[in-house]
Amino acid sequence: MPKICIDPGHNASGADTGAQGNGLKEADLNLDIARKLRRLLEANGLQVIMTRDGEFVNGPHSTVNESLKTRCDIANSFGADLFVSIHINAGGGTGSEIYALPGGQAVVAAQRVLDRLIYACNWANRGVKTNHEFYVLVHTDMPAILTENGFIDSQDANKISTEEFRQIIAEAHAKGICDFFGIAYGAPSQPVMYRVILDGLQIMALNSEETAISQVKEAVNNGRAQTGIVQRNTDGKNTFVYALPTQSTPSTPSTQVPEIPQHTPSRTKTPIMGTETITIEQCRSFLLRRNPNAPDIIPLYKKYGEILGIRWGYAVAQMIKETGFLGFGGSVGAGQNNFAGIGAVAAGVQGASFQTPEEGVLAHLEHLYAYASTSQLPMGLFKVDPRFDLVTRGSCPNWEDLNGHWAVPGDGYGEDIVRIYIQMASEIVVPVEPAKSTPLTAVKPWYDSKTLWVNFVMIAGILAQQLSGTDLFTPEVEASIIAVVNVILRAITKDKITWKQ
Repeated sequence: MPKICIDPGHNASGADTGAQGNGLKEADLNLDIARKLRRLLEANGLQVIMTRDGEFVNGPHSTVNESLKTRCDIANSFGADLFVSIHINAGGGTGSEIYALPGGQAVVAAQRVLDRLIYACNWANRGVKTNHEFYVLVHTDMPAILTENGFIDSQDANKISTEEFRQIIAEAHAKGICDFFGIAYGAPSQPVMYRVILDGLQIMALNSEETAISQVKEAVNNGRAQTGIVQRNTDGKNTFVYALPTQSTPSTPSTQVPEIPQHTPSRTKTPIMGTETITIEQCRSFLLRRNPNAPDIIPLYKKYGEILGIRWGYAVAQMIKETGFLGFGGSVGAGQNNFAGIGAVAAGVQGASFQTPEEGVLAHLEHLYAYASTSQLPMGLFKVDPRFDLVTRGSCPNWEDLNGHWAVPGDGYGEDIVRIYIQMASEIVVPVEPAKSTPLTAVKPWYDSKTLWVNFVMIAGILAQQLSGTDLFTPEVEASIIAVVNVILRAITKDKITWKQ
């Protein structure tokens, strides 16, 4: 398949920053369009390399010529079949134009892409223009084009500033390039998302690569993670990796799990199913020392964990890892009662929500049960996990097996859960001596024997009234009732009262 070198024009700072206007920076727009274009080309089977996938080609202090030379060297070393340099124009005009060396296939490629751009963007056609001076057109070994996509300092900026329109620009480039190579363009078969992965844990997925990169930088710069990755879901490729060059010790927000070191490979695995030995008090103490305002949901983990046969203490450890000691802060909010990030796999989708904390805990444990067991849910439990049937049953019998399943890529995910559990199990809980009970004051019963017998007599009288006038109220029945009542009355009144007809 053809090999394409995409060149996002200019750098974020330094000697070659490009144009600016209307609060926009050309270098940033170029990079965003280039990333979108790369995804579309790769989805159509083309091989792609980019001259830069960050702020600079070769550092912020390089000269313009050094930057331009590096771009050409990358394309030439890659053996690209086409070089595409993406730019935004300036000078107050409107529309698109594309530059190429005169003659040859570059002009043909330029025309194919320009036709698509004019049709898709619905703006002025400024034509294919030949140029002998642009460094990247002259010093590349393959057909090379330089596209100018609207003007940053004119009304075009209203379109260029939107994510949706930059996607249109990228698709027009992709279709034009496919036209040039005689390839039938096809839209990606699934929505392309960008996973935000912090220290091996996916916390969200976004449809904007630019926004995902911003999330990674913000988390690392603020100390919530040591490393951050943006990963494309369609092919699992890491499109951006970020880490600070030196370690710092910023204050720890509530969304970070403190005191938990980075994972190390484990030789043995830890079963999800089994009998738990940790106590509610140990789990509660471990949690409350780090989040005093955490809701008391740990007894619910014990209750349903024992019903399902899950080592529920590890599930508590997983909840702590997923929610940052119930501080949340990711794409799932505290009000969702979603303690395991169930369903939080796409941009704009915060995951499942549950009506009560109890339902959320049960859903978490059922999701684990789906992974670890092939048995039906125990009798009496309703299926509240909305993704229960989407799991390959029994595919992850151990906590370490959840790597790449519960979390993607999830390297060390299960090991971190085990490590949290070990810390929690080492929690020393000092037993509290129960307060001495105060003897209860004797309370006179609401009835005494006399009252009881009087009530009986009243009931007998009511019975006699009800039977009176019926076939059941025979002289013998009447005499029996009177005899019984008289015995009782004489007993409680010491022969002072008798009932006569």
